[in-house]
Formats: sequence, structure tokens, C-alpha cells
Amino acid sequence: MTPSAGPPREQGFSKDADKLIRRMSLVAFLLSRPDRPVTAAEIRARVEGYALMTDDAFKRRFYEDRAELAALGIGIVGDSDGEGDTELYCLPASAYYLPAIELTPDELAALAACLFVLEHRFAYSEPLRLALLSLTHGRPELLFPAAAMPVSVPPEREARRAAAALPKLQQAVAAGKTVTFAYYSIGRDQQLERTVDPYGLLLVGDEWYLIAFCHLRRAIRTFRLSRLRSRVTFATRAPHDFAAPASFSIDDYLDRPAWQLGEPRGSATVRVAAAMAWWVEAHFSRCGTIAPLPAGSRAAGAGAGAGNADILFSTPYHSPRQLVSWVLSMGEAAELLEPAELRDELRGQLGRLAAGLAHPPLDGHTAAALLEGAAIGGERPSRATGGGGDWKVEADRFTRLATLMTYLRGVCHAAGDADQTPVPVAAVCAALDTTPAELESDVRLLNLVNFGGEGTLVWAEIKGAALVVTCDVASSAFARPARLSPLQVDTLLLAVEILGGQLPIDHGAALRSAAQKLRRARRAAPPAVAAGERLSTYEPILDAVNAAVGQRRLLDIEYWSEGSGTTTTRTVEPYLLVRTRGEWYYVAWCRRSQGTRTFRVATTKRALVRDEQFGARPEVEVELYRREGVRSSERYAPRRAVVWYAAGVARWVAEREPTVSLPAVDDPAGTPAGGCLALQPYVDERWLTHELLRFGGEALPLSPPAAIAALSDVVARLVERYA
Repeated sequence: MTPSAGPPREQGFSKDADKLIRRMSLVAFLLSRPDRPVTAAEIRARVEGYALMTDDAFKRRFYEDRAELAALGIGIVGDSDGEGDTELYCLPASAYYLPAIELTPDELAALAACLFVLEHRFAYSEPLRLALLSLTHGRPELLFPAAAMPVSVPPEREARRAAAALPKLQQAVAAGKTVTFAYYSIGRDQQLERTVDPYGLLLVGDEWYLIAFCHLRRAIRTFRLSRLRSRVTFATRAPHDFAAPASFSIDDYLDRPAWQLGEPRGSATVRVAAAMAWWVEAHFSRCGTIAPLPAGSRAAGAGAGAGNADILFSTPYHSPRQLVSWVLSMGEAAELLEPAELRDELRGQLGRLAAGLAHPPLDGHTAAALLEGAAIGGERPSRATGGGGDWKVEADRFTRLATLMTYLRGVCHAAGDADQTPVPVAAVCAALDTTPAELESDVRLLNLVNFGGEGTLVWAEIKGAALVVTCDVASSAFARPARLSPLQVDTLLLAVEILGGQLPIDHGAALRSAAQKLRRARRAAPPAVAAGERLSTYEPILDAVNAAVGQRRLLDIEYWSEGSGTTTTRTVEPYLLVRTRGEWYYVAWCRRSQGTRTFRVATTKRALVRDEQFGARPEVEVELYRREGVRSSERYAPRRAVVWYAAGVARWVAEREPTVSLPAVDDPAGTPAGGCLALQPYVDERWLTHELLRFGGEALPLSPPAAIAALSDVVARLVERYA
């Protein structure tokens, strides 16, 4: 059989474009023959791109094309012709078309709201939009909510910078490609070239992490993307280098506290006073077991009140240092009871802290002068990362072309399948979130896709402000959307995880039920990208806040102020939920304070929705918070403490704030200097005390005197308790 010449090839196409044309043509050819399997010889003769290949090249390319399509969930079936001589190939409708994910209107609206909140603030915006366009069968008008959602996720500049490596790493995870990069190991304070097999990507708070098998360490390791110091490159030119082990699951890395990041080494028991018991129960109950304090046991902390209000928290741990740090951060409200070696370690840290307070490495005036000379106190330092400024993950181009084909076929059908259908370029670009230049490039490729040498699927040209489309009869094969690729399903689930049920929509369960249906559509394969929380959320609080925000109803709250350690009862008018710096806040007018206030969801102890509704107050600058999130400023933390950090933690401090390094010398009293100085904003001394306690002697306030005195008092009482 002589292959059809087909349309003339255009100049300037890359090898990747040739692959796309070939694979799109292969799918179109098989879909246009739903009831007649075809031989390899027919495919070679009829499908664009194969005819001029040698026998070996055709076998190799056909195998690669089938494998790449299978990775997108499009499985071409091969079977014997019955006599065993010839292999026949077909593409069943169930292997290409989107399976019936029966989403209710509420569920679809909830997913569309995810797009509205996250688009252009989210590295996975493009695959999210294309997935939703497929779920709506190419109807972009279903993706726009009628009004602005009362929830915002402002873009984090630092998170974008760290995410510059995401596009390449996402490709590597999807294709099983080994990658190399220079990585700064902050624990060892060294930069090394790493070669890794990437298994998955994890977003925790506003930090991206790569979970991969490290060839250097011969074990699975977690890499923080903000510590990459070079571009990410593929280690080989092979299409695939490895397969993730069947035992790997990214879920195993979700929502674990710092002390459990690794294999358990033992179990610890912590006594928690009534004042902080609610905090542990709300946010850490999943990390261990909680039991009431036995009758007759002494309460944790001075003046803790009735013993039966305290709790015993038992938790497995991997990192003793991190667990001790967490216990110390609660100050007198927690006591580490066992094991004895961890209690000894905590006692030793308190001893070093008491010695440092008695003999500080330098006086406050000298430290303040050093900070002033270095002009510390301005913007946070920029964190150098590998990669350029493009931080967005793109959907694979096959998926983009298939979605565009479905969309254009829907436009032609809506116009009555006229010979030529004009559609505004702006409308197409808005539907697929693409640019006119990208649209023109995609259209050029689609114009070359055939269905067996018998003609093109579509012919489209940009003429002025319109895209003029002519659809061939065979284009009806693309009227139904393609099945979602694994990346698209993962992206939808990632969006749900990031918003975490925070969307104040009329039917709050819609997002969760949609996620369950999408997980089933993902089939047996585990997700390769996920999002976790710094603190687990307490659903009754979320449900109440969501209902109050969505329905504009008054909310009665009990709110614990981390700075003062006090709990207040307030009635608030909540307007907006904001996710910033990896945590959720709600912006409200506080009737107690008579002003706009922001409240952390994590420190809201109780919330009760009233029946009474409230009207909008113009003085609440909702749009400002929507754009910029909850800002850190002197208004919220008006005081500054000069803090010395030991060399052992100085590198971690320098990652998050400006510092001044100190020479590594010892003072006459034997207290090591070195380390660094920083200015720590704070509201009151109690919060600062708990913040510095967690460093266990490696952080000391040098001024003001009130901060030194507050920490000294608490340390003295803790030393007495553990003595």
C-alpha cells in the first residue's frame, strides 16, 4: 500500500513536534476505526511519520509511542489475529475517552472554585485548568463562579523561587528519569552533586520537597527545593531510567511532625498541662496516643490546676532533638517523663541555656551596634535556587493538543458543523489559559494530524482576531474528551489538599466527595505529588468558620493568643479565609476590639455559628488581604529582641531572616561566641520565651532586659523541675 502524501510538512518543527504529530495521528487513526483492528503494516503505511522509517526504526518508534501513550492512560491493545501470525492493534473507547466520573453540579462547582482560587498562584495551574476543561466536556463557561470566592491563596515569592525546579522534576517523576543537581546539605554545611531517582513531590506549608532515591547515600532521601544550587538535568538520554518501588507511597510522608521523619527509635511520654492539652489533642493526636492523667499524679507546670484536666501524650520518635525541642517550646506546660535518656538530654539543654544566660557571649549594646552597622531589619534575604524564573508545571503537550481538539470540535458542533467556524482568539486563549503565539503553534501541529492519510482532522487558521476552524468528519472522534492523565488527576487532588476543605461553598462536603471520585479514577497507581499541613486542622472549627464566611453569619469564638497565652471570647464578622506562609487565617471584624483582625484557624479553640447575619463593612479591606495575604509588620509585632544563635543553628536561622555572623572565639567565661546575631520581632515576652526555648541553649536574648528576665525566670523553674 502506498502511503498518502498528506498535507505538506511545514518548516521549523522540532523532533518533539514530530513525535506529537505521529502520536496524535496514531490515536486519530485507531479511533476512526473503532470496530476494525489494524496491523502494524497498516499503521506504518497510513499514520503520519512512520512511512519513511526503516523496519528497525519503525519497531522502535512504535514501541516508544505506545509506551508514552500508556503513561498518559491511553493503552493501545495488541492481540493476535487468531492464527498467530499477525498482531492486530486497536484503541478501545474505554482506553481513550474520559471514564464516567459522575460529578454532581455542586462537586463540579467546588472543583471550579479551586481553579478560581489557585490559578496563577499555583505551580500546577495549567494541568488543573485542562483537567477541569475535560471534566466539563470542553465548556469553559462552567469554570467561572458567579462571584469572587471568599478565600484567597496569595502567591508566595519565596515559594515561586524555590519552585523553579518543579517543571523539570515533574517530568522526571512522570517519566522515571534520573536527574542530577547540586544540593546544599544544611546539616553538614556542604554542597554536593547529587544523582537521584525522583519518586514524588511534596508541598508542606509553602515549601516544596522532592522525595527520591539518592545514589550517593544509597537510600531514599528528602530534598528541599529551596536548597538546590544548580539547574536540574537529566542524567541520561534514555526515555526511562528507573521504576519507583511498589512499596513507595507518598502518603507515608504526609503530615508527620519533625520528630517522626524517619524510622522510629523509641517512644516518649509527655505530660501536658490543661492549658495546652487542647492544642495537643487538636493538632497532634494523630502522632501518638492521648490518655488522661492518672488520679493522684502531680500536674505539669506550676499552678496547672486540677490534675484530671492534664493529659499524657505518648508518641514514637525518630529524632530525639526535634522531640525535645517541641517539648521545650511549650515551656512549663509540658514535662518530658520518659525515656530517661531523653529527659537527661533535655536537662542538659536547660543547663546550657542557664549558663548562657548567666554568661552571655557578648553584651546587648555591642550586639545592637553590630546589627545596626549591617543594616539588619529590612527585607528577608533572597534564597538562591537553581533554575530560571519559569516556576509553572506544564501539562504534556499531547494532553494540551487533545484538549484543544475537543474544544474546537465542540465549537464546530455548536455552530452546526458549518464549513468554517470563526471563534475569537481571545476566547480560545482564555479557555485554555494560553497565549496567541502558543495557540498558533498548537494549531499548526493539529493541522498536520491525519487519520490514516485520508485527510486532516481539523484545519484552522488565525485571521486577525479570529481563529477560523474547519473540522473534518473524522474529528468527531475527539468530540468526547480524553481520559485524564495521571498528572491531571494528581493536580486536581493536590488542589483539594491545598485548600483542605477550606472553601466556603454552599455544600461543604462537595469537595471531599469529588476528591473520592477522582481517587477512584486514578485507579491503582498511587499519586506522585501531594500536599501536607504544618498543623493538622480540627474539622469542627473549619466547618464553623467556613459556614460563617460563606453565609455571612456571626461567629462566636474562643481564641488562644500564642503571644500572651491567654484565651479570650469574641464575636466576629468573618469575611475571608487566607492561606499564607503555609497556614490558614480568617479576616474578620472583631466586635470586642472594634476593628479588623486576623485569626489563625489553628489557634481557634471553639467556634459557634450564630443565626444572625451581618452586613459588609467598607473599612474591612477584603481585597487587600485577598491580594497580599496576612502581612507581617511592626503593627503586629512591634518589639524587637537582639538574639544570639549558636553556630549549630545559625545556618537554619540565616535561611529565614537576615543575620550577622560572629567570629568563632571563646570569651573569658568559657561561653563560645561564633554563630550569628538576628533581630527577632515579637509581641510579648511570653511568646519570645517559648520561641527561644525550643533551641535548647543555642539561642539567647541579648536585649531588651525584659526579654532576658522573662526567659531566665522560666528556665530557672524548669531546671528545678528536671533536677
